[in-house]
Amino acid sequence: MTYEEIAKLVAENNRSTLFSNEFVTCLIWKETGFEPAAKNAKSSATGLMQLTKGAVEMVNRCTPKGVHFEHSEMTDPVKNIQCGTYYLDIAKTKLAGIDTSYGTGPGYSKSIKVCEACLIQDKEHPMQAFHKIHK
Repeated sequence: MTYEEIAKLVAENNRSTLFSNEFVTCLIWKETGFEPAAKNAKSSATGLMQLTKGAVEMVNRCTPKGVHFEHSEMTDPVKNIQCGTYYLDIAKTKLAGIDTSYGTGPGYSKSIKVCEACLIQDKEHPMQAFHKIHK
């Protein structure tokens, strides 16, 4: 998908009260390079935000009644972003922060925060922000 498509989807589906659309967009770039069908061969991580079965189950336990996701839906960009952004808030508030519960360990979110700041400053040149992460 393109940056413009992802940015629109994030703006419409970000359920986080703690993370900006820019942060979520940068996280998606870091995780999958905007590939909605991405699957990790070594885990159950699936979709744009690389949600595992356990993460989806946690979202279902911690969100309001009526909010429910299936792991099999995580290749759907809309459902993945909704579930993933709920999970970001859960990770931040209930699991001692994003670094310990999402990504590859301590310092994971630092490059995303650098990308976020760059993207906020210069939305016309998003690839400059994404290159702060990789590629």
